[in-house]
Amino acid sequence: MIRKKIITILAVLVLGTVQLAKATPVDSNSIFKDDIEYYIQTDKAIYDLGETVEMLYRVTNLGIEDVTFEFAYQQQCSFEVWDAETRIWGWPKQVNPAGSIFTLQPGEFKEYLKDWDMMNDNAGTLVTPGNYDVTGRLAYFPIHDRYVPVSVQIEIIPEPSTLLLLGVSLVGLLACNRKKKK
Repeated sequence: MIRKKIITILAVLVLGTVQLAKATPVDSNSIFKDDIEYYIQTDKAIYDLGETVEMLYRVTNLGIEDVTFEFAYQQQCSFEVWDAETRIWGWPKQVNPAGSIFTLQPGEFKEYLKDWDMMNDNAGTLVTPGNYDVTGRLAYFPIHDRYVPVSVQIEIIPEPSTLLLLGVSLVGLLACNRKKKK
Protein backbone atom coordinates (compact mmCIF):
# COMPACT_ATOMS: atom_id res chain seq x y z
CA MET A 1 0.00 0.00 0.00
CA ILE A 2 2.72 2.46 0.99
CA ARG A 3 4.79 1.40 -2.02
CA LYS A 4 1.89 2.17 -4.40
CA LYS A 5 1.45 5.62 -2.82
CA ILE A 6 5.14 6.40 -3.20
CA ILE A 7 5.12 5.28 -6.85
CA THR A 8 2.03 7.41 -7.52
CA ILE A 9 3.60 10.46 -5.88
CA LEU A 10 6.83 9.99 -7.84
CA ALA A 11 4.92 9.59 -11.11
CA VAL A 12 3.00 12.82 -10.44
CA LEU A 13 6.26 14.63 -9.64
CA VAL A 14 7.99 13.36 -12.78
CA LEU A 15 5.05 14.13 -15.06
CA GLY A 16 4.56 17.52 -13.42
CA THR A 17 8.22 18.38 -13.99
CA VAL A 18 8.00 17.30 -17.63
CA GLN A 19 4.91 19.45 -18.14
CA LEU A 20 6.56 22.40 -16.40
CA ALA A 21 9.56 22.28 -18.74
CA LYS A 22 7.32 21.98 -21.78
CA ALA A 23 4.87 24.72 -20.74
CA THR A 24 7.21 27.54 -19.70
CA PRO A 25 6.84 30.72 -21.75
CA VAL A 26 9.71 32.53 -23.46
CA ASP A 27 12.24 34.20 -21.19
CA SER A 28 13.28 37.70 -22.23
CA ASN A 29 15.01 40.85 -21.07
CA SER A 30 15.54 44.33 -22.55
CA ILE A 31 17.92 47.19 -21.91
CA PHE A 32 17.19 50.65 -23.32
CA LYS A 33 20.12 52.97 -23.97
CA ASP A 34 20.33 56.09 -26.16
CA ASP A 35 17.05 55.35 -28.01
CA ILE A 36 18.12 51.78 -28.76
CA GLU A 37 16.51 48.64 -27.34
CA TYR A 38 18.86 45.70 -26.78
CA TYR A 39 16.78 42.54 -26.32
CA ILE A 40 17.52 38.88 -25.60
CA GLN A 41 15.09 35.97 -25.58
CA THR A 42 15.25 32.24 -25.08
CA ASP A 43 12.37 30.06 -26.26
CA LYS A 44 11.55 29.20 -22.62
CA ALA A 45 12.89 29.59 -19.09
CA ILE A 46 13.14 25.93 -18.00
CA TYR A 47 14.71 23.15 -20.06
CA ASP A 48 15.12 19.41 -19.71
CA LEU A 49 18.77 18.39 -19.72
CA GLY A 50 19.84 17.78 -23.33
CA GLU A 51 17.25 20.03 -24.98
CA THR A 52 18.27 22.73 -27.45
CA VAL A 53 18.17 26.30 -26.17
CA GLU A 54 16.97 28.70 -28.88
CA MET A 55 18.32 32.24 -28.45
CA LEU A 56 17.39 35.50 -30.12
CA TYR A 57 19.22 38.83 -29.77
CA ARG A 58 17.61 41.92 -31.29
CA VAL A 59 18.65 45.55 -31.64
CA THR A 60 15.88 48.11 -32.34
CA ASN A 61 16.26 51.79 -33.18
CA LEU A 62 13.60 53.61 -31.15
CA GLY A 63 14.93 57.07 -31.98
CA ILE A 64 14.18 59.53 -34.78
CA GLU A 65 17.58 59.35 -36.52
CA ASP A 66 19.48 56.58 -38.30
CA VAL A 67 21.94 54.63 -36.12
CA THR A 68 25.00 52.93 -37.62
CA PHE A 69 26.90 50.07 -35.99
CA GLU A 70 30.43 49.28 -37.16
CA PHE A 71 32.32 46.08 -36.47
CA ALA A 72 35.98 45.12 -36.67
CA TYR A 73 34.86 41.64 -37.74
CA GLN A 74 32.22 40.15 -40.02
CA GLN A 75 30.58 38.61 -36.96
CA GLN A 76 28.10 41.19 -35.64
CA CYS A 77 26.65 39.31 -32.65
CA SER A 78 27.92 36.92 -30.02
CA PHE A 79 26.18 34.61 -27.57
CA GLU A 80 27.56 33.23 -24.29
CA VAL A 81 26.36 30.91 -21.55
CA TRP A 82 27.67 31.42 -18.02
CA ASP A 83 27.54 29.18 -14.95
CA ALA A 84 28.00 31.63 -12.05
CA GLU A 85 31.41 33.18 -12.85
CA THR A 86 32.52 30.72 -15.54
CA ARG A 87 31.90 31.08 -19.27
CA ILE A 88 30.99 27.56 -20.39
CA TRP A 89 29.95 28.19 -23.99
CA GLY A 90 30.33 30.90 -26.57
CA TRP A 91 29.59 31.61 -30.20
CA PRO A 92 31.27 32.35 -32.53
CA LYS A 93 34.23 30.08 -31.94
CA GLN A 94 36.44 32.23 -34.15
CA VAL A 95 35.81 35.40 -36.10
CA ASN A 96 36.64 36.56 -39.60
CA PRO A 97 38.80 39.73 -39.41
CA ALA A 98 37.03 41.53 -42.28
CA GLY A 99 34.93 44.42 -40.96
CA SER A 100 31.18 44.88 -41.35
CA ILE A 101 28.55 47.56 -40.79
CA PHE A 102 24.78 48.01 -40.60
CA THR A 103 22.45 50.98 -40.22
CA LEU A 104 19.02 50.99 -38.59
CA GLN A 105 16.49 53.60 -39.62
CA PRO A 106 13.96 54.76 -37.00
CA GLY A 107 11.72 51.83 -36.03
CA GLU A 108 13.95 49.22 -37.72
CA PHE A 109 15.50 46.24 -35.97
CA LYS A 110 18.07 43.56 -36.65
CA GLU A 111 17.80 40.04 -35.20
CA TYR A 112 20.32 37.27 -34.62
CA LEU A 113 19.35 33.65 -33.90
CA LYS A 114 21.49 30.88 -32.44
CA ASP A 115 20.90 27.45 -30.88
CA TRP A 116 22.90 25.93 -28.00
CA ASP A 117 22.93 22.14 -27.56
CA MET A 118 23.96 22.33 -23.87
CA MET A 119 27.46 21.11 -24.60
CA ASN A 120 30.28 22.62 -22.54
CA ASP A 121 32.95 24.23 -24.73
CA ASN A 122 35.86 23.45 -22.45
CA ALA A 123 35.09 19.84 -21.59
CA GLY A 124 33.02 18.87 -24.63
CA THR A 125 30.46 17.25 -22.35
CA LEU A 126 26.82 17.92 -21.55
CA VAL A 127 26.36 20.55 -18.83
CA THR A 128 24.81 19.62 -15.49
CA PRO A 129 21.38 20.69 -14.25
CA GLY A 130 21.36 24.14 -12.69
CA ASN A 131 20.91 27.84 -13.42
CA TYR A 132 22.71 29.50 -16.31
CA ASP A 133 22.93 33.04 -17.68
CA VAL A 134 22.45 33.37 -21.45
CA THR A 135 23.95 36.59 -22.83
CA GLY A 136 23.72 38.18 -26.25
CA ARG A 137 25.61 41.25 -27.43
CA LEU A 138 26.75 43.03 -30.50
CA ALA A 139 30.26 41.78 -31.16
CA TYR A 140 32.37 44.90 -31.03
CA PHE A 141 36.06 44.56 -30.19
CA PRO A 142 37.30 46.28 -28.13
CA ILE A 143 34.13 46.53 -26.02
CA HIS A 144 32.25 49.78 -26.63
CA ASP A 145 29.50 51.16 -24.36
CA ARG A 146 27.03 51.29 -27.26
CA TYR A 147 27.23 47.52 -27.79
CA VAL A 148 25.16 46.47 -24.80
CA PRO A 149 25.10 42.88 -23.44
CA VAL A 150 21.71 41.60 -22.26
CA SER A 151 21.17 38.41 -20.23
CA VAL A 152 18.40 36.10 -19.12
CA GLN A 153 18.64 33.24 -16.65
CA ILE A 154 17.51 29.76 -17.61
CA GLU A 155 17.14 26.66 -15.50
CA ILE A 156 18.16 23.22 -16.70
CA ILE A 157 16.47 20.34 -14.89
CA PRO A 158 17.25 16.62 -14.99
CA GLU A 159 15.60 14.83 -17.87
CA PRO A 160 12.43 12.89 -16.95
CA SER A 161 14.11 9.48 -17.27
CA THR A 162 16.70 10.54 -14.67
CA LEU A 163 13.94 11.57 -12.29
CA LEU A 164 12.11 8.30 -12.89
CA LEU A 165 15.29 6.31 -12.24
CA LEU A 166 15.79 8.27 -9.02
CA GLY A 167 12.20 7.50 -7.97
CA VAL A 168 12.56 3.78 -8.68
CA SER A 169 15.79 3.73 -6.66
CA LEU A 170 14.05 5.47 -3.78
CA VAL A 171 11.21 2.93 -3.84
CA GLY A 172 13.79 0.12 -3.83
CA LEU A 173 15.61 1.60 -0.85
CA LEU A 174 12.37 2.04 1.08
CA ALA A 175 11.37 -1.55 0.34
CA CYS A 176 14.77 -2.84 1.52
CA ASN A 177 14.56 -0.81 4.72
CA ARG A 178 11.05 -2.09 5.38
CA LYS A 179 12.19 -5.72 4.96
CA LYS A 180 15.13 -5.16 7.35
CA LYS A 181 12.81 -3.82 10.05
CA LYS A 182 10.61 -6.96 9.91
